[in-house]
Amino acid sequence: MTDPAQFVTAPRSVTSDADQAGFPAKRQQAPAGQQGMAARLATPTGRAQYRQRSALVEPGFAQIFQRFGRHLNYRGRQAVDAEIKLLGTVHNLNKLINHTPKNRS
Repeated sequence: MTDPAQFVTAPRSVTSDADQAGFPAKRQQAPAGQQGMAARLATPTGRAQYRQRSALVEPGFAQIFQRFGRHLNYRGRQAVDAEIKLLGTVHNLNKLINHTPKNRS
């Protein structure tokens, strides 16, 4: 006879992408500083808001990486922060300058 305890599953991992791909989860809980955010994202409203992030934020990063590459020219937190902000500003200015309005009929 089989022991029913062997079929008990572990709690869902915070990093579910690996779990969905069939890889074992590396951690079962969020680190102490991230538990509040993990709890908010676990709600249906939090999941819906996080889905919106992928449509709003991720394409911007992809476009910046495609245009400027993934490597930064400076080292140090302040220099890297300034360089990333400059790249983002250049990216947004270029979008504004090259924007062509849609014809509304």
